[in-house]
Amino acid sequence: MTLKPTFLLALRGIWLFTWTNEFNWRRLPIRMISLLVLPFLVYITTKSPEAWSNSNTLLGDPVQQLNNFSSRLMRSKIPLQPEQRSQMRQIFEEEFARAETDWHAIEPASNYRRSQQIRACNDRMQERAQSILDAGQFTQFQTFLKRNLALSENQSNGPVWTRTSPFYHWLIDFYFFIMLPLSCVQVCGGLIRNELQAATLGFLTTRPLSRARLVIIKYLSQTAWLQILLLVETLLLFEAGSLRQIPALGALLPLFLAAQFLAVFAWSALGIFLGQISNRYIALALVYGAIVELGIGRIPTNINTLSLMRHLKTLLAHNPALQNIYEWTGTGVPFSIGALVMAAAIFLSLAALLFTFLEYHHTSEMQK
Repeated sequence: MTLKPTFLLALRGIWLFTWTNEFNWRRLPIRMISLLVLPFLVYITTKSPEAWSNSNTLLGDPVQQLNNFSSRLMRSKIPLQPEQRSQMRQIFEEEFARAETDWHAIEPASNYRRSQQIRACNDRMQERAQSILDAGQFTQFQTFLKRNLALSENQSNGPVWTRTSPFYHWLIDFYFFIMLPLSCVQVCGGLIRNELQAATLGFLTTRPLSRARLVIIKYLSQTAWLQILLLVETLLLFEAGSLRQIPALGALLPLFLAAQFLAVFAWSALGIFLGQISNRYIALALVYGAIVELGIGRIPTNINTLSLMRHLKTLLAHNPALQNIYEWTGTGVPFSIGALVMAAAIFLSLAALLFTFLEYHHTSEMQK
């Protein structure tokens, strides 16, 4: 019995070839190490709640602050009496501890919220100290708290990083918007040119399978492999976050995986399209990213719909933690999903057309 060549049989054959080529014993150790590098970085740069509380304080050491205030009163010749000092120490310790607890519970933090917490703490301390200090001491205490608030605000010029900030910046800024797109472009950009390098393209095109179908089949096979590989990477990243007690990861994971599923298809299609244009497809991808994603994508008009990242941000904005950190707009989800699917289809169609009508000279390609 002669098997008739079909799309599914061709897909099965190229998928098996992709699997055996990517998943072999020589590559397995390197693959495992590469998958563990980023989760390891996430783990060591994200602190546990206990370590964060010990190394990041909102108001400093309460005893030291009390000593500073006491020295101020000594210079003004209205020193604290032993009973006053004992009561003020209790106020400093209790209100500092309460402020720290409230501060570490804020996600995400900001300089504005930091000032709010300090002001609230100062108000509570003044209310409690008014019945303990005399008029002159209380006036000095008000001045002391205002001075500390001004110093704190002057020191808070940069962005405020909370305990969870490193995790989200590794996950979103580095992994999702840098590592994932470049990985897809790098892997899929060379799908056809790798066949030229290996002198197997002539063999594949002599089979009863059109060039366009060959591109589509190789694209589907490679994206399936990428989906599996990046799924494992994502689970490892979330496990690292779980070990560091990042809150609400269970709510983020399904949304993140759905966005990643669409992103892999879109970025991979872009990669295979750029690979048909030039053997320097990584350089083209960087130019595309600078012009379209970082340039056009940031223009506050409808032209930013050309940006793939803009649509991915729309999907991820439905997670409260990410929406608060990045302040993305979550409206137009169906349109964004459709745009990502359409972008993948357009890039893949263009790649198939180029491969169908372009002629490749094996010797010249080997020299590139």
